[in-house]
Amino acid sequence: MKLSQSAFLGLVAIVSTGAANAQITIRFAASNGDRNATQVAISKVLTNWSYQGLGGVATGLGGSGQAPSDTFRTSNFGTWNGTYDGKNVIIKTNFAGALAGIAAVANPDSVVRFDPSNGLGGTQITVNPLEATLPGDFSTGKVDFGLSTNFQSTSPFSGTYENIPYNTVKEIPVGISQLGFYGSPGIPIDSITTQQARLLYDTGAIPLALITGNWAADAKKYIYALGRNTDAGQRFSAQNEIGRDGLGSQGAWEPTPAPSAGGAANAPLVADPANPGQFITNGAYDPTKSFVIGSSSPLGGIVSDHRVWNGGVPQTISGIRSTQGYNSGANIAIALTYKLGEAAYKKVDPAATAGWYVGYITPGDANVTVLGNGQGVQRPADSKGVALKFNGVENTAANVKSGRYTLWLYNRIITPLDGVADKEDPGETEGFRQNFVNSLRDQIKLEVSTQQGISLTDPDLKVFRTEDGGPVIPGTLPTGD
Repeated sequence: MKLSQSAFLGLVAIVSTGAANAQITIRFAASNGDRNATQVAISKVLTNWSYQGLGGVATGLGGSGQAPSDTFRTSNFGTWNGTYDGKNVIIKTNFAGALAGIAAVANPDSVVRFDPSNGLGGTQITVNPLEATLPGDFSTGKVDFGLSTNFQSTSPFSGTYENIPYNTVKEIPVGISQLGFYGSPGIPIDSITTQQARLLYDTGAIPLALITGNWAADAKKYIYALGRNTDAGQRFSAQNEIGRDGLGSQGAWEPTPAPSAGGAANAPLVADPANPGQFITNGAYDPTKSFVIGSSSPLGGIVSDHRVWNGGVPQTISGIRSTQGYNSGANIAIALTYKLGEAAYKKVDPAATAGWYVGYITPGDANVTVLGNGQGVQRPADSKGVALKFNGVENTAANVKSGRYTLWLYNRIITPLDGVADKEDPGETEGFRQNFVNSLRDQIKLEVSTQQGISLTDPDLKVFRTEDGGPVIPGTLPTGD
């Protein structure tokens, strides 16, 4: 819910008054796959709140009737400022990756980056904190808890890794997130198999003919891989699902440079001044540049060139040294709207005649950005990507619940084994942080099924798994919670 400026200022005054008496700050690190349900849950657990994220500022009254807003649903970094249990609380969020969520809790000395705001809209968030180089563009702190779409046993952060000890953590499942492979606009396929995906990420590029079987027409057309960094539960789940190691190298490409920004003025279709509600071709449209529809991310454009991520040089992310990729599924989704220019699609073969991207993301990141859902006729069909079946099975909740579709992950809250520790912020009472996490846990379980997820109590859920990418087993996951 967005309020008028006067209502917003009044709400800020209320929150600020509470902040003068007490300021309890809670921090967590989490995965992109946990973002939608978690952010919606926070908006209902808190009351009289404001939120400031990468996408702007939102305000609300909270409680069970609070409506979701994409201002917080789609923001990987941001700060909440509101009331919980009668006390003013600031919640710093970092949805950078599932492995980061585990590492930050399992290593009590780990320090994580957050945005620098207080959630009230006074400090503009101008840059992703992970990419910030100026001290004023980010803040740091140790987390109270985490959220992750990976099992700790899948991650390297169990026992000692790279000479750093990691504690065993408590994992509390709260839902299931689907994951899928998607292709960029115009890709002439609708499915990918385990073996095709494995070869794609082994090598970084494969001939289209390997999927279509038409070697006469498609041998010189190529599919290029897009992937996540080693912070990402999506990387580990996708790579393990296709028989690869999330810790290992990953063939993935980086548009260099990305298409130039064209903004809203560069939309292919614009409103027809003579016919309200109708759209006409934009004579000024430049297909080489990206465009914006409403509040969308930059969409489309032509990639003039690309390279293997970071030139193939390994990088260290969250203590894992490997070839890397995008730092969020939202950024892969944007890249999946790009078209490849000649220099890009000829990168692995000077005789190539066409090329497309394929990457793995959640439906929540894909629905609007890649598929154009909800953007109406203003989003041209040739700017939309394609949702790919996996081994011929469509990515639907029903297929996950029946066991037919296997590319999925658990959402889980991560805490120290003995629970969330008390701190000494002004006004904090014993057990306050653990009580907040318990409330958040319960609310996420209620929200997950409406936020591109699946409830663990859904009577149609007939399967479970005990490791990322592991066998899908008939029965119910033993939660121990």
